Amino acid sequence: MRKIFTLVILLLIFSSTSFAQAKIAYVNMQQLVISMPEAQKAYDSLQRYQQALLKDGQALVVAYQARANEFDSLQEKMSPAIREVRLRELEQSKNNIEEYRQKMEQQLSDREAKLTAPILAKAKKAISDLAVEKGYVCVLDNSKDIVITATCEDLLPTAKQKLGIK
Repeated sequence: MRKIFTLVILLLIFSSTSFAQAKIAYVNMQQLVISMPEAQKAYDSLQRYQQALLKDGQALVVAYQARANEFDSLQEKMSPAIREVRLRELEQSKNNIEEYRQKMEQQLSDREAKLTAPILAKAKKAISDLAVEKGYVCVLDNSKDIVITATCEDLLPTAKQKLGIK
């Protein structure tokens, strides 16, 4: 029994010293990624893609507005059956615009994910390499949460230097 107790005490002592030696750092991944030249290129590409999609969507809106104006000006002269058909056509055009808007948002989201994935991977690799080089057990991302500590190192300047960012 005494041997087990001694063993437990030794394990606690060694585990507590290993906890005391654990080094932790933090980095603002959002700032790091934004400062990368690849991120600006991806942002510019995404903006051009969005403008092209908006241009196509605007054509749908212009066509809808022309049909609506025509309907407004001629509805007094239309028979009830024709008026009903035209109203359904206008409603369908309106639904097409909404579907296009949703599809456009999904396409933008997909394109953004495709463009940013390699950039995020590069930033994460740089941080991981720095953590190994400097002996950190854990690196926290403080871009969403605030990390205040006296014993952690901010890896953002070092990561920027490693990635060649000024």
